[in-house]
Amino acid sequence: MYSPELIERLTKILAPDGFTPREESEANFPPRSLPAGAEVMRVPPSPTGFVHIGTIYAGLINERIAHQTGGIFILRIEDTDKKREIEGSVGQIVQAFKEFELNYDEGPEVGGAYGSYFQSERGKIYMGYAMELLKSGRAYPCFATPEELQAATKDQQTKKQRPGYYGEWALWRGKSEADINTALDAKKSFVLRFKSNGDHQKRINYTDVFKGKMEVPESDLDVPLIKSDEYRLPTYHLAHVVDDHLMRVTKVFRSDEWLPSTALHIELCQALNIEPFTYGHFAPISIIDKNGGGKRKLSKRKDDEADVQFWLKAGYPVEGIKAYLLGLANSNFEEWYRSNPGKPLTDFPVSIEKLAASRSPLLDMAKMEDYNKDYIASLSQDDFVKALQDWSKQNAAYLVEAANKDPEYAQKVFAVERDGDKPRKDLNKWSDAPEQYGYFFDELFGPHFATRIDEELKDVEPELIRKVCQTFLNSFNIENNQDEWLAKMRDGAEENGMKLGDYARILRVKLSGKNRTPDLWTIMKVMGLERIKTRLS
Repeated sequence: MYSPELIERLTKILAPDGFTPREESEANFPPRSLPAGAEVMRVPPSPTGFVHIGTIYAGLINERIAHQTGGIFILRIEDTDKKREIEGSVGQIVQAFKEFELNYDEGPEVGGAYGSYFQSERGKIYMGYAMELLKSGRAYPCFATPEELQAATKDQQTKKQRPGYYGEWALWRGKSEADINTALDAKKSFVLRFKSNGDHQKRINYTDVFKGKMEVPESDLDVPLIKSDEYRLPTYHLAHVVDDHLMRVTKVFRSDEWLPSTALHIELCQALNIEPFTYGHFAPISIIDKNGGGKRKLSKRKDDEADVQFWLKAGYPVEGIKAYLLGLANSNFEEWYRSNPGKPLTDFPVSIEKLAASRSPLLDMAKMEDYNKDYIASLSQDDFVKALQDWSKQNAAYLVEAANKDPEYAQKVFAVERDGDKPRKDLNKWSDAPEQYGYFFDELFGPHFATRIDEELKDVEPELIRKVCQTFLNSFNIENNQDEWLAKMRDGAEENGMKLGDYARILRVKLSGKNRTPDLWTIMKVMGLERIKTRLS
């Protein structure tokens, strides 16, 4: 352990504005008073870019476990990496949690008795625990330069040793007070490192909520605890242990990528006399590589689907996305979902056991779209129109503008084949709506659909197209019921020596610019006589 004089000197550099002693933090954040079995869960995203759909997946799992046990769900912003922080990212995180109705009980804009919920505002708290480690001989200053660290890594590679700051490559672990004071006199920059007592040749045992009994090597890494920049904020390792301890988190559920750090975090807890946490490491969402690389983790760099905004801008309904994510988390969700139409997703009890069995859940867009088709089809007409217009106002304003010119007509358009026991499931996202409904509106039909007609009917002689349209108009009566209309359609096809399907196809394309639409009689009833005459003439 260091002398009181050196500790005082280091403290003045690390915490020039002081720090919160550990005992004060413990008193400020006492154990929570919650019912037996209530879980305190958290999600700690970093504001370093767009919100990953994996954050929503983790949020959904943690929120459900917390709230279905009568516990607390926390959103904590891990903003200690100021160099990588991107302006506006915090707002994106908060907005995404609102969009997906992941209602946290404590966090940004909500507050709570265990805040601040921004790690950058908890620096004095972390420093109190760092000072305790320094005084107990479990932390030390490291003045190694980037060049020295790179040389150590290269030496490990040459000797075919595992990478990391340990053993002979822990360059400042055994330095004397004189060496440290000399470096301080030279005003050299330093990080505060953890002094590990681990032995990589030995094993530790712990139980992972999802993976069961684990036996892993002890950690012998002397990782940084406090960074060397002007903010003097902690690394994730110290911040996680301190925050989850003081916020009285009962279970730490996080992605598999943190599994290798668990031995280190357990040792950090032990060094601070904190009861090690109950960890659960779940598999992240994976994807089949588009370039033939097989199955891999959904990547921020490579995959548009990783970005939450990809889903929202495309107009995938939040409820449909959440249903799909619950299906990834629990294999029995789909059966429950099909058996309980109309029930809120919060009624589904997320199972930790089922989540444990979910190995590397694969993003399947076809199944995702099935959930969304079902959800959209289940909406009442009023809810359907409102959701469609809300999305269109932000992403396809021209559709709303066209609809607002004749609201009564638009209501009929948006109601096409949405009633009855089996409504059509043409939409799996709101961005499909301009294609599905745009041709009904004259101002959209001309520039977006009429231009397709020649291509769609390039296999049909122009004279035959003209003749079919004239035959149909000669007998068409908007007051005819469907059976009467169909009889006239058959007569028209026979008159032109055609099959009914080919006859109807020409009329469909002339009216819509598309080969596939809802029932032709239905769209004619909605379009009305004058519009039909104009488009077939």
